[in-house]
Amino acid sequence: MKNTVALTRISTQLQTEEMGGTGIQFQSEKLSQYATLNDLNLIKTITDVCSGGLDTRDGIEELKSDIEKGGVDIVLIWNVSRAFRSMVHFARFYDYLKTHKVELISVSEGIRSSRKEGEMMFGIMCSIASYEKEIIRERMMSGRTTKVKNGIRGFGSKVPYGYRKNSDGEIVVDRNSAQVVDYIFRKSNSMLKRNLTKTKRTRTLLSLLKQRGFKYHGKDFKRWNIRDILNNRFYIGEMNYGSIKTTHNYKPIMSKRLFNQVCIS
Repeated sequence: MKNTVALTRISTQLQTEEMGGTGIQFQSEKLSQYATLNDLNLIKTITDVCSGGLDTRDGIEELKSDIEKGGVDIVLIWNVSRAFRSMVHFARFYDYLKTHKVELISVSEGIRSSRKEGEMMFGIMCSIASYEKEIIRERMMSGRTTKVKNGIRGFGSKVPYGYRKNSDGEIVVDRNSAQVVDYIFRKSNSMLKRNLTKTKRTRTLLSLLKQRGFKYHGKDFKRWNIRDILNNRFYIGEMNYGSIKTTHNYKPIMSKRLFNQVCIS
């Protein structure tokens, strides 16, 4: 008899519906019945809980741990849409099962990955997942592009050194670090007038910043931090995203004249 694990999943947001149709008890009973009728050794039933739209994935992690220890031949689910939040999640898990040579059986859909037609059906689902992932990526890119064109930095959690996010999530000037940015530009410009090489300027700046106790996000400045600051056009009100170049809606902290004197040198 092949060692089998049943995987069930429930959403706390849909408890009313699930209690009457495809809830945990229903799934568990159906999967247990299938195992008995097909002479499978059901060694465990694992449940994934989805709360507030987010899967805890504790059940999946427990199942993976069991698989990697050995002794799991088959995973039973009621159906793909019930067991996984999206086709993308399914495709990722199905690839994992194939890598570990574990069969997947979708009981209500009558699909077994060990059979050619079953492998084909699961393959089609994975293709749909790939398409779904690409659509999501394109929508995200489109949304980001629109924001950039409107002068809004709406991507990623980090903001340039010299700025911060306020309690409303808006990007504002951080007075303390902005003063450090101003110091770096003015010292760089001063050293340019003395005809110091770029390497010498950088070493001198690092030394001066350390002497004054200036930090880059709590750590000592590195040469690449200085390079990035001196080449970041965000400080003069400009913003790039891919091939898009535009002005942003945030307060510049550096004059274009000083920036260009230092940046092009």
